Amino acid sequence: MKFTGHSDRKVLKKVDLQMTPMIDCVFLLLIFFMVGMKFREFDRRLDADLPKAGQTADTLDLKQELWIRIAIRKGTEANPQPQYFVDQKAMNDEKHLLTTLIHYANMPGSKNDPVIIAPTDDAQHGWVMTVLDYLNRLHFKSINFKQ
Repeated sequence: MKFTGHSDRKVLKKVDLQMTPMIDCVFLLLIFFMVGMKFREFDRRLDADLPKAGQTADTLDLKQELWIRIAIRKGTEANPQPQYFVDQKAMNDEKHLLTTLIHYANMPGSKNDPVIIAPTDDAQHGWVMTVLDYLNRLHFKSINFKQ
């Protein structure tokens, strides 16, 4: 409040409410909930092997995972060469990798088991594509990636 020197009347200052920050917050909340709803729709489409009601762990058919790790072969940093590991066993080259995957593919029911590809940060894209090509040719159905 201000007092003027001319009279004893009080002069009130008009207070404006700033709407811009509130509108920004509303839009941020709107975007947050829209993105959240997309994730909920995506979660509904994920495959999950849940047990039937009344089924115990003894009666479940547990799936075994096949892990494939891709890294740079030690000592080849100047000219990187791939090093493949299948279930923590080092493969000598791509031919050894393919024969090992063929061996796993010939096991009964193994093509439905999950295959997890875990490339290191420095693994080249082509090396991952080679593994995916082999798995596709051998008709593996569940392929996932792990970092």
